Amino acid sequence: MATLFVVATPIGNLEDLSPRAARVLTQSPVVAAESVGRAKKLLAHLGLSGKWLISCREANRRQAAAKVLQALGEGKDVALISDAGTPGLSDPGQAVVEEVGKLGHRISPVAGPSALAAALSVAGIKQAPFVFLGFLPAKSGARKRLLEQAGASGWSLVAYEAPHRLAEAAKDLGQVLGERQVVVCRELTKLHEEILRTTCAELADHLEPEKLRGEITLVIGPGKAQEADPEQVRSLVEQGLAAGELKPSALAKQVAGATGLGREEVYQIILAIRDEAEQDEDEAVIHEEISEEESQERRLLVANSLGLHARAAAKITEAVSNFDCSVTLHKGKEEADASSVLSILGLDAPKGSQVVARAQGPQALEALNALDKLFAGLFGEGR
Repeated sequence: MATLFVVATPIGNLEDLSPRAARVLTQSPVVAAESVGRAKKLLAHLGLSGKWLISCREANRRQAAAKVLQALGEGKDVALISDAGTPGLSDPGQAVVEEVGKLGHRISPVAGPSALAAALSVAGIKQAPFVFLGFLPAKSGARKRLLEQAGASGWSLVAYEAPHRLAEAAKDLGQVLGERQVVVCRELTKLHEEILRTTCAELADHLEPEKLRGEITLVIGPGKAQEADPEQVRSLVEQGLAAGELKPSALAKQVAGATGLGREEVYQIILAIRDEAEQDEDEAVIHEEISEEESQERRLLVANSLGLHARAAAKITEAVSNFDCSVTLHKGKEEADASSVLSILGLDAPKGSQVVARAQGPQALEALNALDKLFAGLFGEGR
C-alpha cells in the first residue's frame, strides 16, 4: 500500500534535515509542498529533480488533497512537506492528512524540526499543560477574545505571529495577560536567531518593529486560572436555552469556553435547568450522541474536469443506493435527489464549485463517506 509520509523539514538550518527525511524525499516520487518554489530549493540541496510536485496551499487544499489521493491510488508514495518545520501545525497540510486518513491510506510521520518544540525547549517556562494557539488572529478584537479564553485556563500558551503584526499583538498581550512571562523566539536555528524574555505587559516596550524579520514563536508562561462565576454560568446557560440555537453539548462547550468552567460541569447544569423547567425533550437531543435519524451534511468539492456530468451523476446514484438513507445534493438554492441521475444533472456544478450533500437515515454517515471518496477521487477520471 502506498504511504503518505508527513516529513518535517528544517525551520532554518539545513543541517537539521534528518537522514531519514532525506531518504524519504529521495525515494518518494511525489512531493506535496506548501510552496513549490521552496520545495525545489530543498530538493536541489539534496541533488534531487524530476519529482511530481503538488502545490498544497491554503487556497487549494481540497484540490491538493484530491491529487495526493490520486497519487496514492496509483501506488505512489507521497512526501508531504511545509515551508518549514512539521506539516499539519498551522499550515494546509492538516487538510491533506485529514482527507487521506478518512479513506484509510497509510500515513507515517517523519519526525524532525518544529518551531513549537524548539521554542518550548529554550523558553524555560512550565510546559505542561500548555495550549497551542497556532497563528494569532489578524484583527485585535478576535485576538483579544482568543487570548482571554485561552488565558482563563491558567495554562502556558504557545502562538505563532507574523513580524508585521507583532507590535499590535504585543499591545493586546499586555492588556489581556499583563504580568505573565513571555519568551519571544525569532529566527530559530538561523543566523540572526534571537530569544527575548520579558512580560506581556512590557513586551511592546522591547520591540523595534522596523527591525522585526522572520518567523516568530511566542511562549507565554502560566497564570492563575480564573474561577467561574456561578451566576454568570447560569445566566449564559439560560440565555442559550431560551435562544434554542444550540444543542446542549454545543451550548456546554460555548459556556465552558466563556467562563472557564469544565464542559461536563456546564452540561450537568444545563440538564438541571431543563429539569427545573420540566421541559419534555427527546433523550437523544439531551445527550451528545447524534441520533440516527438526524440529518447530517458534508461539503464536497467538484474537482473533476467536466463537473457533475452524466458519468459522475451515475456513480453518485450507484453509491447512495448501497445505503439505508436518503441523500440530497444542494448548491445555492438548487436541490437534487442523489438517487436520480436526471435530478443531479439539473445542478449547475462545474469544476471548482462546491455542493453540500445532506443525508438522513441509519447509514447517513456511511453514505456521506462514500460520496467524499467519490469526489476526492475525481470519480476515477484522474483530472
